[in-house]
Amino acid sequence: MSECTNQFSVLFDQTGSITLILSLIIALLLTIVLVLGIRIRHIKREFAASKMIDGETGIGNLQFFKYHFKHIISDNSRNQYHLAYIVLDSSYLRSYHGDSSFDEVLKYTASVLAENTVDEEFFARITENGFAFAFPASCDEDAEARLGILMDQLNDFEGMKAKRDHFVFHATIYHLGNQDKNCELLLFNLRKNCNKILGTEAEYIRCDIHAMNRIQEEKKFAESILKGIKNNEFKMYLQFIVSSKTGKIVSAEALSRWDSPEKGLLGPFRYIGEMESAGLITMHDFYMFDMACRQLEAWSNTAYKDLTISCNFTRITLSEDDFVDRLTDISNSYQFEKSKLSIEITEDAIEQDLETAKQNVRKCKALGFRIYLDDLGSGYTSLSNLCDYPIDVVKIDRDILLKTNTNRGKHLFAGIIALAHSLDIEVICEGVETEEQNLLVSDLGCDYIQGWYYSKPIPPEEFEFFLQNFNVKH
Repeated sequence: MSECTNQFSVLFDQTGSITLILSLIIALLLTIVLVLGIRIRHIKREFAASKMIDGETGIGNLQFFKYHFKHIISDNSRNQYHLAYIVLDSSYLRSYHGDSSFDEVLKYTASVLAENTVDEEFFARITENGFAFAFPASCDEDAEARLGILMDQLNDFEGMKAKRDHFVFHATIYHLGNQDKNCELLLFNLRKNCNKILGTEAEYIRCDIHAMNRIQEEKKFAESILKGIKNNEFKMYLQFIVSSKTGKIVSAEALSRWDSPEKGLLGPFRYIGEMESAGLITMHDFYMFDMACRQLEAWSNTAYKDLTISCNFTRITLSEDDFVDRLTDISNSYQFEKSKLSIEITEDAIEQDLETAKQNVRKCKALGFRIYLDDLGSGYTSLSNLCDYPIDVVKIDRDILLKTNTNRGKHLFAGIIALAHSLDIEVICEGVETEEQNLLVSDLGCDYIQGWYYSKPIPPEEFEFFLQNFNVKH
């Protein structure tokens, strides 16, 4: 009996040891799982935090700002807060202070914002050159005074303002209302408003609800423009140009019109500015160029094969690095003589980006396109451009024509023509509307005449009908 008891005790001891070991193993595993869980949560928090940090400056980014906008600004305190959007004019900075200055100014901006931020306030880098700052203020005047001090400090970096008499930083400020809960929409509207004062003498401006809503209206209009381009709502109208010597139509200028289903037929003054702001102008310019090429191909084997078309390009498009490549790709997809198509550029197109524009103009000339310089006389740089660029034709601005009601104005008009002819450049006078003007510009030696006296801008379906009737009458 005692022997059985001893055997049972040994077995019990062994079983108890095994149970204890298993318990220890389970406890160890649970501890490991717990530690891993804590570590994983810590890693997740670190990862989440890193996603809200801007790598270049070490300050918060857009996600950081949105998070704090949601959790710090309550419904009760919302109308006490002011939201400022600060833009660094990086193009100007790099042009006059070098590429290396950009990184220095970014760090300086981050430090200034940090120094000027207290509890219940927050700031972040939102875009490459945009920063946002949210802070409470007792009234609009106090908020503007606070922002003014901050902006002066930013613009005083290494005396940049005094150096070029130009603000490197611009800002907009907006007083939040109870309805302002969409952080990204607010930042978008403020950034767009701020971009409008870049390069101006305004260091900062205040935006009201109307200015904020206007940005959304412009955004919707830009979206409708993009839709219009995709749906071929933009049409090429032609205004024909007559030789003062023969009285015959020799050319036409391609003019843009938007046949909008919602707004009706719109002239370019209604949408070109919005296109430039929305970054759609280059798409529009090449769209019009494509239509001009298509029309020249259609005329190539007809009685109108000798007609030429000039196509306008804005300064933004002309300054693109791939301008000539895109121009070549489009024109090569049609069959017509390149000399029948003229690239019409304005004087600010040349001066906006001098080197790129100069190269593009010369390349276009080498490819066989003719070069028109538009609006001669509307500014003060065109005369030097006549020497610097391979211009074939200049167009005298209508404002110069209207000055011919005086003797001095007539001499000015005749002098411009004589100067152009001495450089083997032909001249078109724009805006001729009366018989008196027509006779005057012809007598003064102008080569070609453009204006409503001969031709209003004609829609595509009327091109050939107009040409046939004109030839019969003349």
